[in-house]
Amino acid sequence: MNLPSSSQGVWLKCHVRDLSSWESMTERVLSELISTVGQMKGAAAAQLLRQHGIERLHEVIDTDDVASLRNQVLERLRQPLLAMATAVGRQVLGWDGDFYVDDYLILRINFPYEVARKTNPSSENPGIGRLSASVRDKFQTRKVIDPVYAPKAYHRGHPPAAWAHGPHIDSWAGHSRDGRNIWWAIGEVPAQAGMVLYPELANVPLPCERRTLYLQAGYRLPVPTYLPLAAGEMLVFDPEVLHGTHLNTTDATRVAISMRLNASRPTFDPACFYSREFWRRAADIEQGHDEVLHLQREDNFGAPVTSAPVQTPPAVPVIAGQLDQTSGLIHGQLPAAGPDTQRIIVDAAPYRIMLVHTSDGTRAYDAACPHYGVDLADGGCDSDKVYCPACAISFDLQTGKSSCPSLTLQPYEVRQDGAAVRIRVAPPAAVAT
Repeated sequence: MNLPSSSQGVWLKCHVRDLSSWESMTERVLSELISTVGQMKGAAAAQLLRQHGIERLHEVIDTDDVASLRNQVLERLRQPLLAMATAVGRQVLGWDGDFYVDDYLILRINFPYEVARKTNPSSENPGIGRLSASVRDKFQTRKVIDPVYAPKAYHRGHPPAAWAHGPHIDSWAGHSRDGRNIWWAIGEVPAQAGMVLYPELANVPLPCERRTLYLQAGYRLPVPTYLPLAAGEMLVFDPEVLHGTHLNTTDATRVAISMRLNASRPTFDPACFYSREFWRRAADIEQGHDEVLHLQREDNFGAPVTSAPVQTPPAVPVIAGQLDQTSGLIHGQLPAAGPDTQRIIVDAAPYRIMLVHTSDGTRAYDAACPHYGVDLADGGCDSDKVYCPACAISFDLQTGKSSCPSLTLQPYEVRQDGAAVRIRVAPPAAVAT
C-alpha cells in the first residue's frame, strides 16, 4: 500500500494483490469480461482480447454493446465485488466496526476519444452504474426530474461515449457525504485516461453549477494532479475533494470499476435534487446476507452547508482588443507585469484569444478548449502547458497540441512591440462585417 506524503489523506493507492483473499480478483473480472464478449461477438473477439488485452475492447464491440456487457458482468460478479469492497474498508482503511457499502456499482468502459466521438449518440453514458435487481423498481419510483439540471448542453453535442466528467464533488450529484470511493483499474489506465484530483482545494468552499453539477465556470483551478494506475491498482480517495476524469485521449479502451464506502450511516446534501439511497451493511455482506437497505433521501439529510463564502482565486487578466475588420488584426495594449501575467486573455468579439508567454516568445491561441468549448482561463497553467478545467487535457504552450490529434488549439500570428500587441485573425479585408 502506498500513501503519498502529498496526499494529505485525500487519496491513497493500493493493489488487489495487497488484499488478503482477493489477489486474483482482477483476473476474475477480466475473465468474465472476455467470456461475455465471446458470447456476444464470437470466439475470435474473445481471443483478440486474451492475446492483446482488454484495452482493445473497442475493436470488438461498439458502444451499443456496452449496456449489455455491463449488465451481464455486474450481475454475475455483484456479490464478490461487494465483498471485495468490504475488504478494502477492513484492510486498507482500517475500519473495524460495521459500515456501509453502496449497492450502486459502476463498470466504466471508455473508448478512445477518436473512436467515441463518432459513435451512436443514443448509446449509454459510460458512467452509468447498476443497482441490485431487487431494488431497481423502487429506484424508478424515486426518480426526480429537476427543471434546472440540464447537462447535455455542457457536453456540446458529443455522444455519451465521448463525455468526460468535469470537476465536481460527489455530494453535489446526490452521493453520500463523508464517503470513500474505490476506483479500480481493470486494465492499465495511463494519465491521459484516468482520474484527476485537486488536493490543494481540500476543505475549500467551492461553487456548484446546478445545471451541470460540476464546478461553476469562472473559478480558476490549479494544475490537476494526474493519477495513472497499473492494471489491478486501486485509487481510494475522498470524493468531497474536487475531482474529475481526463478525457480518454489514448488509443486504448479504459476499463475500471467504481465502488463506494461510508464509515457511518450515509447522509446527503439537501441542495441536490436526488440521492443514492440504496446501501448494504458490511456485516451483512460478510455474513452472506443479500439485504439492501433503502435510506430515503428526505430522512437522511446532512446539515446544510454553512461554510465560509467562496473566495474565487485571482482571474487571468483580460484586456479589451479592437478588431480592425479591414486589416484582419486585433490591436491591444498589455497590462503592466503583475503576479500572474503568463497568460492574458484578449477579448474582441467574436474572438476570445489567450496570449501565453513562453521561453521562445509570446504565442496566441483560441481561449476555448476544442472539446467542450470551456474557457481555458479557468484552467491551471505551468511553464510548458495549459490545462482544460473540464476534461483535464493539457495543451503544449509552444504548439497548441494535446495528446489527441483532433484536439489542438487554434493558433494565431501575434506580434508584440513593447506593451502593444497585434493578433492576426483573418487575411486583410476578409473579416465579415
